[in-house]
Amino acid sequence: MNCSYRLLPFFLLISTISIAQPSVKAVFASKSPVIDGRLNDEAWTYAAKIDQLTQREPNSGQPVSEKTNFYICYDTNFLYVGVKCFDDPKKITAKEMARDVSLGNDDRIQVILDTYLDHRNGYWFQIGPRGSIGDATISENGAVFNKQWDGLWEGKARIVADGWEAEMAIPFKTLGFDKYNPNWGIKFIRHIKRKMEMSYWPTANVNSYKFQVSDAGLIKGLNNITQGIGLDISPYIVGGMDFKRDVKNKYVKKGGLDLFYQITPGLKASLSVNTDFAETEVDDRQINLTRFDLLFPEKRDFFLDGSSLFSFGIQGDDANTYGKNIIPFFSRRMGLDSNGLPLQINFAAKVTGMIKNWNIGVMQVNDDHFSGNSNFSVARISRSIGTESSVGVIGTYGNAVSATENYVGGVDLKLATSKFRGNKNLSLIMFGLKSTTSGLSDNDLSWGGTISYPNDFLSFSLGHYEIGRNFVAGMGFVPRTDIKDTYGNILIGPRPKIKGILQVLTGVGFNHIVNFSDVLESRQVNYSPLKIRFKSGEEFSYSINNNYEYLEKKFNIFSKYVIPVGQYEFYRHTLSLVTAGSRKLAGDFSYALGDFYNGSRRDLNLGINYKVAVPLFVGVKYKQNEVSLPDGNFTARIYSVNANILFSPTITFNNYLQYDNFSNTIGIQSRFQWILKPGKVIILAWTTKLSQPLERYVMDESALRFKLKYNIRF
Repeated sequence: MNCSYRLLPFFLLISTISIAQPSVKAVFASKSPVIDGRLNDEAWTYAAKIDQLTQREPNSGQPVSEKTNFYICYDTNFLYVGVKCFDDPKKITAKEMARDVSLGNDDRIQVILDTYLDHRNGYWFQIGPRGSIGDATISENGAVFNKQWDGLWEGKARIVADGWEAEMAIPFKTLGFDKYNPNWGIKFIRHIKRKMEMSYWPTANVNSYKFQVSDAGLIKGLNNITQGIGLDISPYIVGGMDFKRDVKNKYVKKGGLDLFYQITPGLKASLSVNTDFAETEVDDRQINLTRFDLLFPEKRDFFLDGSSLFSFGIQGDDANTYGKNIIPFFSRRMGLDSNGLPLQINFAAKVTGMIKNWNIGVMQVNDDHFSGNSNFSVARISRSIGTESSVGVIGTYGNAVSATENYVGGVDLKLATSKFRGNKNLSLIMFGLKSTTSGLSDNDLSWGGTISYPNDFLSFSLGHYEIGRNFVAGMGFVPRTDIKDTYGNILIGPRPKIKGILQVLTGVGFNHIVNFSDVLESRQVNYSPLKIRFKSGEEFSYSINNNYEYLEKKFNIFSKYVIPVGQYEFYRHTLSLVTAGSRKLAGDFSYALGDFYNGSRRDLNLGINYKVAVPLFVGVKYKQNEVSLPDGNFTARIYSVNANILFSPTITFNNYLQYDNFSNTIGIQSRFQWILKPGKVIILAWTTKLSQPLERYVMDESALRFKLKYNIRF
């Protein structure tokens, strides 16, 4: 730790170097604009105007290729943003309309608000040419991006004769901010997909995170704005029916309540009673060909709101995937059983937000886990240091993996700057954890650290962590204990002036794992000799993987097949191609082959997306793992189909079908959603599972739900 203290002044000095921020004066709208996607209201004629955007890609530092005008004004209750994107309407890429879908393959504009002016946290809003809107929260100065956050706001857009126009109305009640500071950070972004173009105001830096907050401009003079009393009441009712083969149908009817109260401008309390997740999407199926548990993402809104405040250690750095092996708090442990099936959540309460330089996340949940393990508690507190560094602690109580009592406590330190050598990113993260579990003692520590230099031309990281044999994270995700893991990677990405090529990347990464007896258990070396990003939007890559595994115990792989005890070393080669997402017919393809333990393996991944018309989308995915072993051969397959109908940006009908030949079951989810107004939603959801006990598929179980949710804001 002495090293960290020596480095602290260096990071603080660099991170606090101030560069004058471009600014714009906030204009109060005496008459508020009507949000209809047309910039014909009087308010836009006197609103502040920003039109000097700069390209990040493909021509870094050059002006935006198509004229772009952003407008901004406000009244007591709303911040209004308007945008005029000049373009040929026949060339605009606009395939999506639904809320919160990915617009990565569409033209779009984005707005980032640093409401606390802390240069590290923010809100992100986006809208596409057909009115599809999305939002997210940003933390760690852009390193952590939570797109599952849903704010209550309104946005409309439409394609016009000389391009497209959009309007946003963002209620101040939706945002946390310092009411004593009239100045906020603000950033504008425009994407022109067919040109692979990203343009920013006030600045564009290829080394920065795409949604970096510290280099935002300023909007000054947001006076006389209000959050109201900060109370949201969201009651809901659910009705439906559960069907099970050979079991009498069960009628479901229940109600619940979500309460949100803004304790201070930056601190929010949330309470959920009889929590329901009828609108939650199903998990993507995976077939596990490893000896360790798989990590599934959190998709439930209650746990996603403010989730970044609970991030700890190297988990908080998205550029470092190795942190996924040591997560002290993982919200999917609550309200779900070991198979990922929902459990009744009786109540859930949390306090999240900021008080000056302090970041706070506290949560208590009671669910219907097995006896003795129905209550879960977590507290995460960190303090900001300078503009980009922090120090914090975490504590958890509860055990979702066994009946024994479990506590986990830890401390972490992050030293970071986005101004190293002028405009480069550099970070150092260290952490320490201890668990206390009934019946276990000693060897219950985990610690580690990583240094990262994630930049455009040169990117590298180097790290190490250790997990003791008796370390137990009862509310976390730790697939492997009794290990010492050293890892790193380096990637070089020049941008040659060759027609049609945007960037060429090459690099190598490694992962070296030994146990506490210093016996080598796993080693991976990943060579990436070539990856090409084309200006058309296509990507091509080739990689070679060398793997070593030492098995002290045999393990089952795909039903009856067994990998015996022994030492194994094998190579794999992978080719992949991704087509431009702006095309009506787009897709991705990868093929891998090589050895696999004491046999061989070939993998095929294929995805095809077809935008039949603006309202209709069809997507097909196929994954195949063909394995040959001395005991025999098998092929694992997963099929999935999406068929979505978009009636309007607020009325959608999504259908998802999955099949895998391991479980030999078909899963279907259909979900109709109608957003009457922000916060007022009607949902009709149907899920079913079909199995094949004989010669034909029959319905094992099915659930039908109707949900009405209503938000009342004070």
